[in-house]
Amino acid sequence: MTETLIQLPSESTLDRAVTLLGEGRLVVLPTETVYGLAANAWNREAVMRIFAAKQRPANNPLIVHVASVDRIGEAAALPVDGSTRQQFDALSDLWPGPLTLVLPRSEKVPPCVTAGRDTVAVRVPSHPVATRLLERCPFPIAAPSANRSNYISPTTAEHCARGLAGEVELIIDGGPCDCGVESTIVALDRSGARLLRPGAVSAEEVARRLDVPIERLIRQTQFEPGEIESPGMLREHYSPSTPLFLLAGNQAVDVLPRTGRIAFSPLDTAEATQYDRLETLSDSGDLNEVARRLFAALRRLDLLGLDQIHVDVCEPIGMGRAIMDRLCRAAAKHQP
Repeated sequence: MTETLIQLPSESTLDRAVTLLGEGRLVVLPTETVYGLAANAWNREAVMRIFAAKQRPANNPLIVHVASVDRIGEAAALPVDGSTRQQFDALSDLWPGPLTLVLPRSEKVPPCVTAGRDTVAVRVPSHPVATRLLERCPFPIAAPSANRSNYISPTTAEHCARGLAGEVELIIDGGPCDCGVESTIVALDRSGARLLRPGAVSAEEVARRLDVPIERLIRQTQFEPGEIESPGMLREHYSPSTPLFLLAGNQAVDVLPRTGRIAFSPLDTAEATQYDRLETLSDSGDLNEVARRLFAALRRLDLLGLDQIHVDVCEPIGMGRAIMDRLCRAAAKHQP
């Protein structure tokens, strides 16, 4: 079944995907960040199938993907003037790419996509397969990560098949994802842009383009209980079933007999031999490489029936900010 479910992105496969999406079915597509579980964003019934397949809470909004900046109007009402338009103009040339902007919602997008909010998270992906598919579609695509809610995000087609094989009609195999972590999400409004989720575009780059101090960009906003402004804001997220512990500071963590380790760079022999299974993400400690390989390493270790997993930490700067955001949320349910 997996062999027929997963298809390479031939012209006929993409044409079939457009047909399925137009009929309200679910398709998995690759993006440069992670694989997405796609539906026609204008079709309420299809969008609700995303929530059911992922077992995703209805208050957790989705990101809508469009083929180009010229087609943003399919999902969002673009600001025409003022500070919000200036913010949009300063950031939109990062598209296509791993940036999501929160803008006023187009009336064509049903409220279930945005968890009832009057804003929508929208982006233009840069993965060539996603681009080819979106260019064929006469509608935008809602596409959260193609996995069960709160589990580790998928970065290969096989990850998606393992978690959603009974829920989708087609998985398009675009190879391993280049970024490996989700897009950066920035809300644009008159009070100033706000970073809602760090991602593959650094907060430092966003702040530089907006000409604002990074402290202002990452300022926190208070929400009502149960209210979520964008994807990726849940305290517990990206979580393996195996207890995950961060090796932060001088905190002592016991190495049990069945412990896995994710190292950002090679360990010395004495430390490496303490662990039952070791995943080294980069020979040089390069954080872009770490991010690209992190979720796949977590998934491999999670399949081994280990007692726990230990993982390195890094400074929350640049790509490190996105890595630490994911790891802190992944480890949250095992923290006191």
